[in-house]
Amino acid sequence: MDAKPLLYSLLVPGLGEWSLGYKGRALAHWTVEAGCWAGNFYYRDKGFAGRKDYEAYADSHWHTARWASAWNETIPDWLDWIPQSEWDEYGWDAVMPTAVEFDETHEGYLASHFAPYHEDPQHYYENLGKYDWYRWGWDDYSSGTDRSEHRYVYLRMRNDSDDDFNRAHNFVIAMVLARVVSLADTYLLLHRLESGVTEKEIRTSWRLDFAPKNADLSGFRIGLRRSW
Repeated sequence: MDAKPLLYSLLVPGLGEWSLGYKGRALAHWTVEAGCWAGNFYYRDKGFAGRKDYEAYADSHWHTARWASAWNETIPDWLDWIPQSEWDEYGWDAVMPTAVEFDETHEGYLASHFAPYHEDPQHYYENLGKYDWYRWGWDDYSSGTDRSEHRYVYLRMRNDSDDDFNRAHNFVIAMVLARVVSLADTYLLLHRLESGVTEKEIRTSWRLDFAPKNADLSGFRIGLRRSW
């Protein structure tokens, strides 16, 4: 069996079929490949744009000084990099009983788990919405309701961005699967041609299926079906 068409399909889906003269199959594979690349770039760029937006939103509505002043009247030693002017501008007028109780119950926990932006920006932005004990830092936090609407807006923005990155990743998975299908398709074509099956029989006996699983593009269905 000539291995060249298999190598072609491994490198570029459809190229092996093209080399065997099955241009329609090749065009189908190339359409899938182009669609996957386009989908990956589109959702990846959308994910990065969403990340930029939610980070800017957090910068506008969450402040380290406001968070820390909820249980400290003065700047804690482990946050000594905060300018006094920022503390004066964003700090609470008085400490909050709920925040003080949390700090006393989880002694040293806040200091050991806080990730400053200048040290770890990824975890900094992740933590602001993920954990309840950061809620005091949002500028609309209400001690009466113990909630912040800005926090929930931020979480939705992060989730939307993460969903876009997941969709971009799904297109990469689809590209890998397309190579596997193209490789299998080329192998079957070679095998049947060497067995004396006519090209017309091959064209009507195998069918490539590739389609989204659902409307939100959260996954794909790809397969090679045999008709008897």
